[in-house]
Amino acid sequence: MAVYSAADAAPLLQQEYRDRRLIPFLGAGFSKPLHLPDWRELIGWMAERLKIEPELFLLHGRYEQLAEYFQLAGHDHLHQLVYEMTRRFDSEEAARTRQSSRMHQALASLDWRTIYTTNYDSHVEGALQDAKKQVAVLASFDDFQLRREPGTCEVIKFHGTLARPDTIILTESSFFQRIALESPVDQRLRADLLSHSFLFIGYSFNDLNIRYIWYRMHQLRHQGQASAQRAPARRCYFATFGVGPLQPKLLDQWNIDVIQLDPNPKNREASVAGLLESIR
Repeated sequence: MAVYSAADAAPLLQQEYRDRRLIPFLGAGFSKPLHLPDWRELIGWMAERLKIEPELFLLHGRYEQLAEYFQLAGHDHLHQLVYEMTRRFDSEEAARTRQSSRMHQALASLDWRTIYTTNYDSHVEGALQDAKKQVAVLASFDDFQLRREPGTCEVIKFHGTLARPDTIILTESSFFQRIALESPVDQRLRADLLSHSFLFIGYSFNDLNIRYIWYRMHQLRHQGQASAQRAPARRCYFATFGVGPLQPKLLDQWNIDVIQLDPNPKNREASVAGLLESIR
């Protein structure tokens, strides 16, 4: 079990990066500097259309359950929600903010071959394009079949992309369908787990979706080690702003070490950017 400071983690991440074995896995927190609407705002938008008091609607389930209810309430409702998310997440204002985001610039300055993200918005791939990098967005079986130029960074949209609404993992049913981890992006994850370490940024300890992914990643890695004389499993890294006494032990069972960043809300963007900049 290890809890690293950003300075202590830097040499480990640098070595993994030099060996082409480090892959970022980015969550919603990575888009925080862009001031995108959070789920509370989107749930409020859904409640208004259902003529339900937003605060009351929030009491009746997690966001994926409420999105499922919204879908069931009208045949076109989910399409409307995806349209609203696209309008808000991929706005021109958000794109301009991204271009001055130190976090996004730090990410795009590195020579990645693969980036995973559960974010629906286009700002991870947008940051790479801002830096004149070749990008391929992979969210469906068809995407994996397309030809890519040498040196292209593959941005794997683990929960789908707003550009392809049919790929979105948004409602409770769609999350349940993903539990087996058998889709094309899951098959790619299985392969990458064999020889890479992941750096998770933008997630909460309490996010059940990412915790399930961590659990399944550990299972898949364990299954991939065929012989009884197993080599030590590759470690992954979770960058966070607050570490309690229990979580590092829980994550250690899944071969995940914790990187403690500056918990001051005013310094969080700079702290993440500094971690990424230290990799070079």
